[in-house]
Amino acid sequence: METIYTILKEEHDQLAELLQQAVADSSKVSFLNIKIRAEPHMMGEEKFVYPRLEETEELRDLIAKAYNEHNEAKTLISEMDAMEERDESWTSKLRELKQSIDHHVKEEESKVFERARNILSQQEAEKLAKQYVEFKRSYMNRVETGKRPI
Repeated sequence: METIYTILKEEHDQLAELLQQAVADSSKVSFLNIKIRAEPHMMGEEKFVYPRLEETEELRDLIAKAYNEHNEAKTLISEMDAMEERDESWTSKLRELKQSIDHHVKEEESKVFERARNILSQQEAEKLAKQYVEFKRSYMNRVETGKRPI
């Protein structure tokens, strides 16, 4: 069974590709593809992964930093959502979003995941993966059926 690390790493890689594409073409459509993947990803991490990891003293500061990085990305996404691609600052905001997410992913994968692997059992990492996947499936179902996301 997959662990939470494998699933999040796959999503990080997908986001990196989407960010690269968005910076290359500067389109609102590319940005929206990032948004619809990044929002439930961050929500799932904050709902299942971070609360469990911040129980551990060793990870508390890193998780606080991760929450702050999520808030920065959410703010940029919200600002860009209200913009048009023809706006003067569109391209620079897109680059800023890419830089913010790239930094967060690097920190999370190199520091948080590495320490978490020593703290969470294989079973716990698999259980978090299952909860996370179920949450995202439910979230996307609600979005696709026009219901308000969780």
